[in-house]
Amino acid sequence: MNFLRAIILIVSVFVLSSCVATTAQKQADASLRFKMGQVYFSETKYSLALKELISAVELHPDEPSYRHLLGLTYFTRKKYDEAAVHLEEAVRLRPDFADASVNLGVVYLRLGRLDEAVELFNQALENVFYATPEVAHYNLGCAYYEKGSYRQSIVHFKRTVSINNKYALAFNNMGLAFDKLGMLDKAERSYRSAVKNEPRFAAAYFNLGEVLLKKKKRRASLAAFRKVVELAPQSEKARNARDYIDLLR
Repeated sequence: MNFLRAIILIVSVFVLSSCVATTAQKQADASLRFKMGQVYFSETKYSLALKELISAVELHPDEPSYRHLLGLTYFTRKKYDEAAVHLEEAVRLRPDFADASVNLGVVYLRLGRLDEAVELFNQALENVFYATPEVAHYNLGCAYYEKGSYRQSIVHFKRTVSINNKYALAFNNMGLAFDKLGMLDKAERSYRSAVKNEPRFAAAYFNLGEVLLKKKKRRASLAAFRKVVELAPQSEKARNARDYIDLLR
């Protein structure tokens, strides 16, 4: 009887050890896949990144960083529903993962889930360890703009540039919000700040051209539209800018 118990104990220990070894090996393999996915993602080889990251998640589904990067990779492919699934899981696994919360909020913006996006951005801002609050404020500004709350969007774009005064996208979008409110002087200043901080920002030059045209500054407007054509000659903005140029000549 004791002999039988000893055999059972030995077998049980062997099985347990095998399980531990298998789990450890899976996690090691998952880590390798994830690192390869990171490399491909940084090189913008998103299809290759997707393959590696799917494997990493299959091997180790409870690692939030794997879910996060997989969600971002789906986002780059405009697979927003799939991106949401993995970013939601990243946040569930690690509720204080502020970057994942913000990126999930951005996905929700694309899906039109604006109230949920606002909640996630605010959640990130409540995290004292969140290193880039200007990003959350910028996205809050975008969310409120999409909701038609232009004054509230301006509040957050201003918060963005108070933290990072070179955030050209925030200046540009603040200009759009001022434009919606008919505050053309402030819109012009915002667009000029955008192109000052990002001299190759064709869309901001286009917006500047339109607001200058509304202010009847034809020569300055023409110069802005010509800059759009110079910077992005094959873009839709350039095609529209050429139409304005033809009208203003």
